[in-house]
Amino acid sequence: MEERIAAILQEAVEGHASIVEIAYGTAADSVKKRILNFLNKKENRQLYSRLEKTDKGWGRIYLHFRWK
Repeated sequence: MEERIAAILQEAVEGHASIVEIAYGTAADSVKKRILNFLNKKENRQLYSRLEKTDKGWGRIYLHFRWK
């Protein structure tokens, strides 16, 4: 799972994406924690500017990018 997220991050950086949505569905909290721990690592955190997560319903994480 981490390899797929890393590939998505790399593609978003190369393509200058403004937002990326990671939908993990109604999976257990362990999946959400695993994704958030991976995204909050120092080398990954430097790639995006803001992280937004949904609290209710279908589980989604939005990564916002800011380009100069």
